[in-house]
Amino acid sequence: MTRSFAAQAVGSIFGIAGAALIAAALHPGLGFVAFLVSNVGWLAFSAWHGHWGLFAQQLVYLATSVLGVWTWLLRPVVMGA
Repeated sequence: MTRSFAAQAVGSIFGIAGAALIAAALHPGLGFVAFLVSNVGWLAFSAWHGHWGLFAQQLVYLATSVLGVWTWLLRPVVMGA
């Protein structure tokens, strides 16, 4: 398995898992964690192949994933809610 294939697989599988977790309202925080992993996979893939449009898109998605993790998982712990 090449690193390119592995990055695509991680990006795809965790992206699908994140969408399913959020859509099913099982635990949005875990959905954003899955999206975060997916973003890293797609960032790696796009950088290796010079797909800079996809890279830029994933940087923005990474920021929204970090915001989602903060909102659903970290803020309640930090703020004591």
